[in-house]
Amino acid sequence: MTRQPLNIKPPSPPKFPRGGLRTLAPSDLEDESVYRGGVMEGLSLDAGTLQTVSFEGVVFREVNLSGVAWNLIRLKDVRFEGCDLSSAKWTEAALERVQFTDCRLTGLQLPGAVLRHVRLTRALAPLSLWPDVEAKHLWLEDCDLTEAVFMDAKLPGTVFRGCTLGKTEFHGAEMDGADLRASALAGIRLGLRELAGVTVEPVQLLDLAHLLGVRVEELPA
Repeated sequence: MTRQPLNIKPPSPPKFPRGGLRTLAPSDLEDESVYRGGVMEGLSLDAGTLQTVSFEGVVFREVNLSGVAWNLIRLKDVRFEGCDLSSAKWTEAALERVQFTDCRLTGLQLPGAVLRHVRLTRALAPLSLWPDVEAKHLWLEDCDLTEAVFMDAKLPGTVFRGCTLGKTEFHGAEMDGADLRASALAGIRLGLRELAGVTVEPVQLLDLAHLLGVRVEELPA
C-alpha cells in the first residue's frame, strides 16, 4: 500500500474567554468543582489532592504542582508555563487543547489519560509514565523523554520533534503515522511492530539497525 505524504497539523491551541482571567488561589480549589477563566501564578499547591475537578480556560504560570494527586481531572483550554509537575499523578485525566511550555515533568504519571490537541514544548520529562494513554494530535517538541514509558499507548500521528528518546519505552504502543524526525533515538525501546508506519530521517536508521539484527560498521580505508 502506498502511503500518503505526511500532512500533520500542529494541535489546536487553547481558547480563553474574552475579558481577561480572574486570579485563582490554592484555597479556591475544592473537589467536584469547575473553574473557568482563571490564572494561577507563582504559587505552590503543596502536593495536594483533588477529585473530580474541571479547569476550563485556565493558565498556570510558574506554579509548583510537584507531587499533586489529581483524580478524574478534566483540563480543557489550559496552558502551563514554567510549572513544576515532578512526581505528580493524574489518574483518569482528560486533556483537550492543553499546552505545556518550559515545564518540569520528571516522573509525572498519566496512566490511561485521554489527550486531544496536546502540545509539550521544551518539557523536561525523564522517567515520566504514559502507559495506556490514548492520544490524538499530540505534539512533543524539544522535550527530554529519557526513560519515559509509553507502553501500550495509542499514539497514531504523534509528533516527537527534536526530542531525546534514550531508553524511552514504546513496546506495545500503536504508532502508525508517528513522526520521530530530528529526535535522538539512541537506546530507544521498541520493536518492528511499533516501527511500522513511523517516519524517521535516513541518519536515524543507524540507531534502529539493531532491530533488524544488522551491524553497522564502516569499511577500513
